[in-house]
Amino acid sequence: MKNNEYKPILIGSDEFKSFKSEKNPVFIDAFEYQLKELFFIKNTAFIGKDKEEAYKTDEFKKFSEDNRDNFKFFYYPWNNHLVKCINKEDYLALKTNRNQDLITADEQKKLSSYRVAVLGMSVGSNIAFVLTQAGISNNITLADFDELDTTNLNRILAGVHQIGVNKTIVASRRIYEDNPYADVNIFPEGITNENLEELLKENKLDCIVEEIDDVKMKIQTRILALKYKIPVVMITDNGDGVVLHVERYDLGHDKIFHKDASSWEDKIKGEITKEMAGNIIMHDFVGGPQNVDPYMLKSVPRVFKKELVSWSQLGSAAILGGVVTTIAIKRIALGTSKDKDERIFISPEFSRSKLW
Repeated sequence: MKNNEYKPILIGSDEFKSFKSEKNPVFIDAFEYQLKELFFIKNTAFIGKDKEEAYKTDEFKKFSEDNRDNFKFFYYPWNNHLVKCINKEDYLALKTNRNQDLITADEQKKLSSYRVAVLGMSVGSNIAFVLTQAGISNNITLADFDELDTTNLNRILAGVHQIGVNKTIVASRRIYEDNPYADVNIFPEGITNENLEELLKENKLDCIVEEIDDVKMKIQTRILALKYKIPVVMITDNGDGVVLHVERYDLGHDKIFHKDASSWEDKIKGEITKEMAGNIIMHDFVGGPQNVDPYMLKSVPRVFKKELVSWSQLGSAAILGGVVTTIAIKRIALGTSKDKDERIFISPEFSRSKLW
């Protein structure tokens, strides 16, 4: 296995036997199960009837015969699995079937074609996966220069077997395992002014999810988003909760974290120390220490004293961030949200002493 492999390989039916013999993969016939699922979706008269009896009917036999060649073979090189999967249209119909009518068929098409870039794969990896799991952004861009560390496993959905693998590759593999028909574009070298502007200039993005650690790049991302009129969404961890930031540059918003862009340009010209970054996060991103989880606030001096490697983050908050961001992007993509600038605090209402 090569650590840079991040997308499945399409295997033609004519090479299936020789490929299977040569690679000796774990073969999964998902198609057999998918046909059965699809039969009930397309033949609603059988819903509620005994499934095994339905599979014995002439209707099911004809349906199976009509669709017998309606599949593709996907080989996942990182885990040596070969999967027989139903075609794209029917796969997406199956995968999003339970979304109805919380998401209508027309809305689902619009969401699927909405192109999102997720920059930063810590909290961002959860956001990317929840987005694609919901059928949003079939074409998604991921960027992060960093490799997976064991300390990341408290908030990134991965495993010890992936330690040392670039985070965009880890996230991409998970997305492709969920949907082999996804289109994942990765920047394992990380995002830069140059490659981000190229994406925006070529009109390849509809929305940016910004989860970058570097404060300078956070601001520069927004300067470019403002230039190209692209909305930016960000989640900030806050103990058990999160803070959602939405900046609708597509609707004419012209501030960066509630300040003129020019004021930020001056700030990011020089070096930004960890203390400066912490101050910006606390005051400009979260709105002041009074809004910060007290346990998280308590750890800040320890970071400055180098008693802690980095800021405190919880996996539960990272997953919550994925959920909250997905809802926000769904509202933006469908046009149900028109707020130009939002900062929303989402925090569980139970205390630390008891769950409920």
